[in-house]
Order: sequence, then C-alpha cells, then structure tokens
Amino acid sequence: MRRIRILQIGDIHYPDWRLHQSNLDAKDSQFAPGITDGLRRSSFPAILRKIGQLATGPSCHGVVFVGDFTTAGRSEYLDGVFRHFTLLCRRKDKKFDTPLLFVPGNHDVNRADARDLGRLEKFRAMSQLAAKYHWEKVPSEQPVQVKLTGKDCTLILTLLNTAVGSWELHNLPEFLRDKLQAADKHTAAVDLGSFSGAEIDPAHAPGVPAKLVEQYYGQLDTPYVMPQMLDAVQRTLDEVNATFGVLVGHHNLLPQKIPRISPYGEMLNAGFVRSQMLSLNRPLVYLHGHIHQDPVEVVSDPRLPDSKLILISAPEIKDGFNEIVFYISEHDDLVGIRLIPHRARSEDGTLVEAAHCFISTLSPSRASIDSRTFDLFRRLKQHKEERSGDLLFWNEVQDLAGSNFEGEALEDALIMLHASHWIEIDDLNKPNKSWRIQLKGK
Repeated sequence: MRRIRILQIGDIHYPDWRLHQSNLDAKDSQFAPGITDGLRRSSFPAILRKIGQLATGPSCHGVVFVGDFTTAGRSEYLDGVFRHFTLLCRRKDKKFDTPLLFVPGNHDVNRADARDLGRLEKFRAMSQLAAKYHWEKVPSEQPVQVKLTGKDCTLILTLLNTAVGSWELHNLPEFLRDKLQAADKHTAAVDLGSFSGAEIDPAHAPGVPAKLVEQYYGQLDTPYVMPQMLDAVQRTLDEVNATFGVLVGHHNLLPQKIPRISPYGEMLNAGFVRSQMLSLNRPLVYLHGHIHQDPVEVVSDPRLPDSKLILISAPEIKDGFNEIVFYISEHDDLVGIRLIPHRARSEDGTLVEAAHCFISTLSPSRASIDSRTFDLFRRLKQHKEERSGDLLFWNEVQDLAGSNFEGEALEDALIMLHASHWIEIDDLNKPNKSWRIQLKGK
C-alpha cells in the first residue's frame, strides 16, 4: 500500500482573517478595552504554525488551497497572500519543494477585471501571481492536472475553475444587472424580498451587507462549471484509464446544511456536474470550500455499482484545515481516504486534532490480496476458532503478524482486508491501537 498526504486549506478571506478571536464573556461592555483585548486569543498563530509544520515535513506531498484568498474582489491583497503561504509552506533550505495548488473562488474575482478583461482574462492576475511564486498553474477555461509524487506512488489532482460565472451580470435579472453596472462602492444593498428593489436600511437588517457590491459576493453570484471543462475531465480520466479521480474546486456540489437564504444557493449546474461524475462509475473525490463548513458527504448511484462521489469541504481557515491521506494499492486503486481534521477551539483559540474519518473506496471486485496478507487472514481465522471469540484487538493482531509486518505494513494489510469485506474494523476512525477487528463469515 502506498500513501499520499495533502493539506486542504479552506477560505482565507484576507485581510478579514485577523478579526476572529476567541470567545469572551464580556458582561461589562464598558470595561477597559486594553484588558479585554489582552484576554482574547486568536487561533491564527496555532493554525498557521501547524500548517507550516506539516507542509514542510517529509510526509506532505502537496498543499491545496480551495479559493477565496481575499474578500469581495479586493485583488490588491492577492500578492500578499500568495507570498505569505509560499514562505509558510516551503522550507528555506530548498528553492522549491512542496507543490502549492490554488483554484479561484468567487471572492477572488475583481469586479473591474471582470468588466474590463472578460470572462476568462479576469483570472489573469491570479495566474501571474501563481507563476511568480512558483505555484502550480491556475485553472481558467480548461482543467489543470497536477501530479503529486510520493514514495513509489503518484496522485493526480485535477483543478477546476468554478468561479467563471462571477460577475457575469447577464445571468441576473435586468433590474439587478442595471444597478450593479452603475454601482460604486457606496451604493446601498438591495432588499431582494421587495418587488420594488428598495434599498436596505442597515439599521433594520443587522448582519446583511450594507453595500450592493458586497451583497453581490454573498447573495448574487452565479457559479458554474463550463461544459468544456467538464468534458475535458471525463475525457482525461477515460484516456489514462484511471481507476479513480481527485478533483478540486471552490464551490460545493450539494446544498449546505445551514439553510441559505439567497437567490443563488448553489452552483448553477451542480446537479449536472454530480450526475456526470457519477456516470464515470468509479470513485471520485471532490475537495472544495466556499460554505465555511466542513461536511463530508458520499453520493452514489445504485445502478452503477462502482460509482462513489466523496465530497470533502474545508472550513474557513479561522476554524482550521484538513489533512487527508490517500491509500493507494499496488494496482493504483484508491483503497480508502483518511481525513484528519485540525480544528480551532473558539473558547480558547487553541488547535486540536479532531476525530478522524476513514472512507473506504475500493470495490470488493477490485480488491487484490497478496500472499502475505492472505496468510495473515488465515492466522486471524485460526486464532478466532481456537479462542472461540469474535473480536480481535490490535495487540493480538500484532502478536499474530509477528515480524512479517513492520511499520505501517500491518495497518495497510488490515485496511485492504477491510476494503475487501473479509474483516470489519470497528473504530477505524481512531488510531490503530483502538481498532477492534472482526472476521466476517464463519
């Protein structure tokens, strides 16, 4: 079994990221601000320190940023964000090492660039900055494939541009299109629940954007995947006869958990994209951000037995990030994925490693058990019969495996047996010492 490990970093929204601090039970709002500010603690130092530690470590094979480097198209901050994470994620003693990947988010699209440069050229500044700091190519009209290299193993990530629809005003009703074309940074937001399109009174609408341009990014954006980009993804996977795929985009393909009151609640052609991905009848992983939440969702089509679409969202960076391990067999099948969430605790601003999540992805029909793993299974079965017990624990399995399985080899063998449906591992989301192994059948 081979492993590829990446970091998935969610929406950053610089320069607003510094505004998030730990909770404080401030009963006295008039208390000296110098003291209350000193008691608050931001999670950012811990989050950035952990990202840097993991990204520059020997086991990290790439860092994936899923868009929204800035807020409301403030493109003057993009250079600083690219530079900051270049310095954070790469070792000083090597010119270039850890591959850094980025897909555009809707907040990264500048309104003036969209108006003056057009649908695709509005991404030019992002592409130039990626080249300047030696990041991987940024997707625009066509997907970008990036090969990550591990020990005796490679993983290809396909980068998608889901923000093409940002500031395509022809997608909006005429009265909104006219207002946005004429708007400046002081134009008030519009009450979308009013037939007259009246302006919003900020005093009576707390939490709602007060300016129309800001309102666009939160409520009026029209994201979609271009047909030629989706066609290219399908064609590439078929041409290389890939048994699985890993895709990266900014926008979610399923509606978010928290009800979103917005005319455009999700990607315009999200349903079509999901359908096309499932039609490939193989495991596909889709990494995204945008919703500032961290659901892990699996979609399949029972008519296509090998179809499995795994959607993993990264939280906004103030809440942490994801570490993801891909387990790849000797036959280049994706056996499973381990998601390791690193999450900030709002009560004190610290960072903790939350409960892991393991997702099996290998179809039993594609499972391949080598002789050594089969011999281990035979020993487990014999041991079960001798002790008349159903459950085996990690230390028992270690004793039975002996010196044939060193390092991660025992864990890999058990994961393959689990994926083949020969054994069931309870508590697979926990460290292996907590595993409880049960053989299937008699």
